[in-house]
Amino acid sequence: MIGKGEVVMVRKKVMAMVLAAVVSVSALAGCGNTAANSDQGAADTGTGEAAAASNESGDESKENITVSMFLQDSADQAISTDLPIIKEITKRTGVNFEFVPAPNTEDQFREKFNVTVASGDIPDIMVSTYRDDMMKVAEQGTFAVLNDYIDQYAPNLKKILDENPEYIRDLRASDGNIYFMPFIGAVRTFKVWMLRGDWLEKLGLDVPVTLDDWYNVLKAFKEQDPNGNGEADEIPYTTRNTQAGVLAFMEAFGISGFEANEQFFIEDGKVKYAYTDPRCKDALEFINKLYNEGLIDPEYATNDTNVWLSRLTNEISGSCQDTTARAYALGTQVASANEGSDAYFVVVAPPKGPDGTQMTTSQMQPVRGYTAISADSPYIKEIVQLFDYFYSEEGSLLMNFGIEGETYTMENGVPTYTDIIAKDEQGRSILSMLNIYGHREWAYKQDIGYEDALLDKTYVDYRNEMEQYIRPTIPALSFTEDEREVINSTYTEIQTYKDEMINKFIMGKEPLDNFDKFVQTLKDMGIDDVLAVEQAAYDRYIR
Repeated sequence: MIGKGEVVMVRKKVMAMVLAAVVSVSALAGCGNTAANSDQGAADTGTGEAAAASNESGDESKENITVSMFLQDSADQAISTDLPIIKEITKRTGVNFEFVPAPNTEDQFREKFNVTVASGDIPDIMVSTYRDDMMKVAEQGTFAVLNDYIDQYAPNLKKILDENPEYIRDLRASDGNIYFMPFIGAVRTFKVWMLRGDWLEKLGLDVPVTLDDWYNVLKAFKEQDPNGNGEADEIPYTTRNTQAGVLAFMEAFGISGFEANEQFFIEDGKVKYAYTDPRCKDALEFINKLYNEGLIDPEYATNDTNVWLSRLTNEISGSCQDTTARAYALGTQVASANEGSDAYFVVVAPPKGPDGTQMTTSQMQPVRGYTAISADSPYIKEIVQLFDYFYSEEGSLLMNFGIEGETYTMENGVPTYTDIIAKDEQGRSILSMLNIYGHREWAYKQDIGYEDALLDKTYVDYRNEMEQYIRPTIPALSFTEDEREVINSTYTEIQTYKDEMINKFIMGKEPLDNFDKFVQTLKDMGIDDVLAVEQAAYDRYIR
């Protein structure tokens, strides 16, 4: 935990940094539980052997085979066979691509995914981050079962899975089979708590530790004019994550639930639902207090990224929860937008609750991308071998850092991005530049150095320090068709009602004296049936 003196030191260090451009990094680049080891540790097949393996198919050479791939596009650059990294992959492996690009927004991507599957014209390869969608299609027989293929033709991936059996649990469908080759993330920390360090310094405040500390800091931000404009216009805490952004305070009471995929959590081997837990009422009382006193954004329920960013860059708000990459960039963005501003953000530990609980379930899943192969593809073996190359040491360098001598160089044994990537004349981020060169997140293992290169060391240290507070969340579960039917027929209505009532409790439109009635309504709507399904799936997962 850092104190006021250390805040000053951090400010001086951060303001001394020379930043050529604002760093803009998506959640997933930092991004959704367990960090993958940065040491690749895979059995390296080498370029020559990988290419030869990829070109084998029984007695017939498959040099220069062409495979079709359904892949989410990047906002930075449309996918193309002409992009340098894609061309390098083909050069090394002899595999050509016909891309079937999908939109980069969730709703549009999932719509195109479903339309593609329904058409029956399945590309050789389909890549998605939406696990349940992929699982449903896999168990209908659309994708190839990869168990034996991984054992025989993917030594690099097999080594990783043998060393990390929890990855197998995340990949295994309810029928016990593996249909996917994974994208394995290296970064564990996701959303962190951050505040304007210069505001803390100006008002003589230490970083907050307890919920009471947070209340007092936010109250000072509101009442003591930290932006110095002589107006009482501060909104101390803002969010771009609508309801989830303010419900993050729930974790200080020992329950998760503020993210859509974390509303169920595990405690003593039992699956529980955050909003029927008695501790939820205590959490809502605290959040309602913040809302009533104007300490959290009154428009939290409708805020989007643009509103959130404007609150911060206009120096209306001084605290939020987001990624360490955002914390790194925000200080520079705020300072650039306000002449003479010394803005910078410090990252602090999660608030400590009434019973001493200090934790977060906001974290990156280790397996967060799924690459499947059509059961009808004539190149199942070759595709498995292709992607296995990306888990090797050499293939991993290509997927994480690009092309040696062009996008990175080795300096003292460490891959270091070249100026064309790290210092783009148009101010585009490292991630954007890699996407422009053809980087995409399909099946490979991320190197922690990939994100370290995106951040100043101060913020790398922040990110790493926050790992100690992470409490495992409920894993990605696989459901049978009957279990999915229970969820689909019940849970959407429950979610709608829950969201409506939670906002009413926070805003004071519904008295918290009615919390028990709210819980009973959730039970009447079938939340216990959903819990039973989640418990059954979890019990299978841990076997």
